[in-house]
This record gives sequence, structure tokens and C-alpha cells, in this order.
Amino acid sequence: MATRRVLEIPLPEGADPVDDERELLAAACRTIVGLRYEGSHDWEAIKQRIEADGWSVHWRLGWIAEAKRGREFERAAGDSREEALRELEKLTQLDVVAGY
Repeated sequence: MATRRVLEIPLPEGADPVDDERELLAAACRTIVGLRYEGSHDWEAIKQRIEADGWSVHWRLGWIAEAKRGREFERAAGDSREEALRELEKLTQLDVVAGY
């Protein structure tokens, strides 16, 4: 069994990230590791299978915002947290206009 390696990164003095900021930092680091090191590229096989079916595959990093109220559910994506939340707000307001 291979040894698992863990990287510890010091934050600037006074930095006290909240949960979603820690999640973002961890996701960014996982992305960099995934792009750089062999053995972490399971996505390549998935991409090849999709392309073999004639699809052109592209991706990018982004934010997803979700809202739930009872049985209602909305999801929006954006390049920033603010963009995703603004889009989510539009979707939730459609329910208000529709009378839900």
C-alpha cells in the first residue's frame, strides 16, 4: 500500500477562514494535485469515454449555489460565489412571481 502524503500550508497571520473558505482552499489544492500528479487522473478515462460517443468535452472550475424550500429545489452555477448566488436569486424569484 502506498504511503499517503499530506501537505500542510500555513496561512497568513490573522487569517481565520470559515467553513466554506476552508472548503474552497481544499478544493483548489485537490485540483492542482489532480492536474499535476499521475494516479489522480481518473477523469481522463471518463472524458475519453464521453468523447468516444462523439461529444466535445470542456470544463472549468466554478461555484454552485443551491436553495431548498420544502420540496422545491433550485441550483445555479457561476464563475464566482456572487455570480452563482445572483443566478440562484433569479431562479428563486421566479417561484415568487409564479405564486409559489
